[in-house]
Amino acid sequence: MSPSVVSPVFIGRQAEMARGTALMERARAGEPAFLLIGGEAGVGKTRLIRELAGQAAGAGFRVLTGQCMELGAGGLALAPLVGALRELARTTRPEALAEVLGPAGPGLARLLPELAPGGAGHPPGEDLQAAQLLELVLGLLVRLTAAQPVMFFIEDLHWADQATLDLAAFLIRSLRDARAMLVATYRSDELDRRHPLRPLLTGWDRVRSVDRMEVRRFDRDEVAAQLAAILGGAPAPGVADVIFDRSGGNAYLVEELAGVVGGDGDPADLPPSLREVLLSRVDALSPAAQRLLRTASAAGRAVPDRLLAQVAGLAEAELFAALREAVENHLLLVDPGGQGYAFRHALTRDAVYEDMLPGERVRLHAAYGGALADDPSLAGDEGAQPAALARHWYAALDLPRALGAAIDAASQAMASYAPAEALRHLERALEIWPRVADAQERTGMDRVEVSRLAAEAAYRSGAVDRSASLLEDALAELPPGAGPVRRALLLERHAVVLRDSGRGTAAMASLEQALALLPADPATREHAVVLAATAAALMRGSEMERAADVARRALAAARAAGAKDLEADVAITLGSATCYLGPPEAGLGPLRSGVGLALDLGLPVTAVRGYINLSDGLELIGQHEEAAQVAADGLDLAAATGLSRTLGSYLIGNRAEPLLRLGRWADADQLTARALGTLPEGVFGGTLRQVRAELAAMRGRYDEAASEQAAARRAMGDSTDVQFTGPLLYADALIALGRGDLAAARDAVAAGLADGPGSWAARFAWPLLWLGMRIEADEATRSRDRREPVPAEIAQRCAGLAGIAARLGTPALPSRGYEALVAAERARADGAAEVAAWLAAVTAWQQAAEPYPLAYALLRLAEAHLAGGARTAAAEPVRQAHAIAGRIGAAPIAAEAAALARRARLSLGQSPVPRSAAASPPAGQAAAAAAPADELARFGLTDREREVLLLLAAGRSNPEIAQALYISAKTASVHVSNILAKLGVGGRVEAAAVAHRFGIGQQSPA
Repeated sequence: MSPSVVSPVFIGRQAEMARGTALMERARAGEPAFLLIGGEAGVGKTRLIRELAGQAAGAGFRVLTGQCMELGAGGLALAPLVGALRELARTTRPEALAEVLGPAGPGLARLLPELAPGGAGHPPGEDLQAAQLLELVLGLLVRLTAAQPVMFFIEDLHWADQATLDLAAFLIRSLRDARAMLVATYRSDELDRRHPLRPLLTGWDRVRSVDRMEVRRFDRDEVAAQLAAILGGAPAPGVADVIFDRSGGNAYLVEELAGVVGGDGDPADLPPSLREVLLSRVDALSPAAQRLLRTASAAGRAVPDRLLAQVAGLAEAELFAALREAVENHLLLVDPGGQGYAFRHALTRDAVYEDMLPGERVRLHAAYGGALADDPSLAGDEGAQPAALARHWYAALDLPRALGAAIDAASQAMASYAPAEALRHLERALEIWPRVADAQERTGMDRVEVSRLAAEAAYRSGAVDRSASLLEDALAELPPGAGPVRRALLLERHAVVLRDSGRGTAAMASLEQALALLPADPATREHAVVLAATAAALMRGSEMERAADVARRALAAARAAGAKDLEADVAITLGSATCYLGPPEAGLGPLRSGVGLALDLGLPVTAVRGYINLSDGLELIGQHEEAAQVAADGLDLAAATGLSRTLGSYLIGNRAEPLLRLGRWADADQLTARALGTLPEGVFGGTLRQVRAELAAMRGRYDEAASEQAAARRAMGDSTDVQFTGPLLYADALIALGRGDLAAARDAVAAGLADGPGSWAARFAWPLLWLGMRIEADEATRSRDRREPVPAEIAQRCAGLAGIAARLGTPALPSRGYEALVAAERARADGAAEVAAWLAAVTAWQQAAEPYPLAYALLRLAEAHLAGGARTAAAEPVRQAHAIAGRIGAAPIAAEAAALARRARLSLGQSPVPRSAAASPPAGQAAAAAAPADELARFGLTDREREVLLLLAAGRSNPEIAQALYISAKTASVHVSNILAKLGVGGRVEAAAVAHRFGIGQQSPA
């Protein structure tokens, strides 16, 4: 037995351990930490993380480990996750394991069947998507950390399959408020500029919770210390220098060279090259042990013991003798689970494998392929055999067998949430196909079907353009005698891919071709598939009438074909289209039916989509409480099935919107902020940002609202879907109006109404119409306040807006409320009697039970009463407006109500409002606190001009204004001149009079 070449003492790395310990303490405190450890092969990354793992275990962490398998080495996709799950299953009592797995159990059992010992895997129905797996793992980690902190190690991330990279990226983005630490190692010397890990590392460098360190080589003193620890004493004079020179300070090479020296080798005879260093100790083994190492190297970094025994073909005594020799010489390690062997370092495995002759490698791979084909259990893991067979048959140059194995491996990868790996196998199958004469007979499918499967794998892995290309190849390769139904189904999939890549027109053209190919009768499942996709595409393209018509045909075809899954999906599409076409209540029945059927069939994606559309339909008709509850029910299902970050984000938006309308703004704020903590992408995150933008604008936080709007637009890209663009433009107008920029507000409204919205889009058009008419009323009022004629174009624009309103339906209480607001704003713009119009608006919003527009309507009603000289009649509406706005947090309305009460000397429910205040606000503080934004917005005053006007109304001179605001007298004079021009008055006295009329000067200094 050779002496150990592994140092019993941990050498150096004090700074690295200190950084790891600090991150560990941060994780223990509930702030997730991520440590990325890079370095060249053999530099000491594995020893470092083992020390960290030991420290973590001693500190009470649950330590889970997993190792990536070299791409093409026949390993499982998501190998680190499978390894961690196996460790979890073997170290946790069954009842505790079931509790911590929770809703993730059935899905994760598809990766590791022993998680469901009773065989209760994922129920039949929809295939779980890779994105759902990510959420299931996230939920599992969060539940684990509730009991104790967790440290999850992933070794050799440079070898990770795409699914593992996606998992690491997801956890770094999404793990929040959990006592967890993720540690990953990678070889920095293997990352060329096209390596898929490189862009991820670049992005992670900008994440605050990520710490990235590079493990350096040992210096000369550290090499000497390592040698002394290995050899049990100081090395002979000159040995440390020679080994340091040959190894370059690489810890693994130091160990290998120490093994040579420890075996009484002459330091002067140490091998000069890396390959020779690695093979030198192999050459010292017996022929049987060398042959066994060569056999093991063809399997990869690790090999199950039974498989190795089968392929080696040695008698039991000879086999164990050779294994013992390789283990005792520290070339092989016993697998921690006791089920196999692994090379102590991948560099040694590579050297042994590359030292074989090509024919020898081919023979070994063929032997592995034959053994695994005869007995799949030899692969060790249930899911490992297909990928291992694909690799070994291909390396053995047995292309006919490699073809079938590649397709089997792709099927296994798809079932294991690894579509990118499935695509890799299928593209290899397409590469092999022309060289296998009987390919179709061997696989039971033609090349068109392989291309279709590859396109589906590409689509699920996010490679949408590649999916479209593969489908185009499949369509081009269809033989002339292929049936029209098959071509139609390929066209349908092509349309879905085109739609999701933003080519809606091309998608519809593809669907029309598909429909034309199908016979009119009888209705089949294929009819239902194509019609369902067409209806969904039409609805997304805002063609609601056509969508509803096609959905009815699809529903009839699905029922005739007995396709219950399609029936559920189409019922949801039909219900949504009907809600928007009206009457909305008529669409609720199909929506509820679709959700119920999807739940009965175990179709979570369809059911969650149904919850989204049902909550949206309920919100459309103003059933806010029920809409919020339905969205909450859908969120529960989304969380249990791993859909929270995708479809679940729509549900969060659909729950936040009714909370917004009900005036429960704090709840909506908290809900959306928490959801954004998981970093949902695309339109999923954009919808949440838009809700937050609208909420901030209603609160008067216009800079915050503009920031949320910008983030929403970045997330949504160039989407033209009115359900996204309409609310965005409404929030744009609300922000501009609050800032007093009437021109920008008008532009936003015009953009939202540019295409003449159809009746189905009334929900999004009515709020824009209200703001559009409000803008004109504000400008007309501004002109009258300046004693100028109201511009004629205002009346023209009002007439245009009224014309659009006359064409829109009012199918629900909210739309009738907006209709009343539009009428009242037009009366305000015309300068006509407004009391009756505002009374109607108040009544409409009382019925709709939405406090924000109700507070606004009450404010305008009080203003109309005062304009007519009815001071007493104004008292109650202004008090209610102020109270409602204060309760929900609508600061601009509350401030304007307070200013109106000051002007009219009305009580807001406490004591009469004083005409003046006792003290001046601090210099430099915006006067907007005393003067409501909506009042001053009429004149387009800036924040600084509002401050100057406050002092001007108090009778201050220009030098006094300059002194109070810490500006020059000349600057103060310029501000005063601008104010006089904007107010349309002739002097300071008139400006002060206007200010007092709006309650501005009543909080000025005495």
